Amino acid sequence: MVAYDNAKGIFDSFKAAFQAEPCDLAKCEQLLGQLKLSLFSGSAAVLSGAGKTGPDAQKEQLLVRETLELACFLSIRHRDLAGFERHVSQLKMFYDQQKDLAPSEQKFPILGLSLLHLLASDRIGEFHTELELIPVDEVENTYIKQPVQLERYLMEGNYAKVLEAQKDVPKMYYAFFMERLIDTVRQKVGASLERSYENLPAQQAAQMLILADVPALQEFAVKENERKAREESDDPMGDLTPSLTRRAPLGLVKWEVRDGRLHFIRSEQKRLELPAVDLMVNTIGYATDLERIV
Repeated sequence: MVAYDNAKGIFDSFKAAFQAEPCDLAKCEQLLGQLKLSLFSGSAAVLSGAGKTGPDAQKEQLLVRETLELACFLSIRHRDLAGFERHVSQLKMFYDQQKDLAPSEQKFPILGLSLLHLLASDRIGEFHTELELIPVDEVENTYIKQPVQLERYLMEGNYAKVLEAQKDVPKMYYAFFMERLIDTVRQKVGASLERSYENLPAQQAAQMLILADVPALQEFAVKENERKAREESDDPMGDLTPSLTRRAPLGLVKWEVRDGRLHFIRSEQKRLELPAVDLMVNTIGYATDLERIV
């Protein structure tokens, strides 16, 4: 139990640092690294004994579970989405397979955050795949129910309800993912606008994009142009892999706010695009993601 006692001491320090106000994120990250080494690495690791059973094994597994749960929340504070996904993936083993452990109070908040993360990332196929793995009686849990409702609002195009849901988030960490979800909604609305208009009044565009005023629209236009340029440079070959979240490479549409209007300036490639190509890629993408869901 020497290894366990050592790890428990580090965990207590990590938890105290995490709960301190203000929280020293660098110190938390350092303690988490030490704790993971103590739990998982070397012959002195807490979980080094394979197939252990009994009260001692349960204490060790609970310590690991609580460590990973705090690591999830720390990743959100760091805005480290890759780390958050990694820790959630590790936690699922304890939630799904370790039935002999006492239920965790953080299970549903973390699973709900994971669903909201997938929704905010526009990974609808993965969202439904994960939802299918949750027992039916648990879907009514408050933390699971909210992402499900938000997904329905998105599918309906009821963005006002999505905005309204920002005021009623069940846990503080949900606010981060809700901000990302609103950004995703803006991108979807923006994609529709640039397909439908050559230009439109700036104030009207700001309202449709859920922005406060025209200066906010100008700032969003700059970020949107930067995002598109970044995506184009990251995908120089024009990947046509079918996906619900991937559109056909159609050339750059630059946003410009001037003379009280939002203008969509299309590149030559964009002007000559064939809608059939976009339709084909989107249709195949829908079929691919639906197959994953089923």
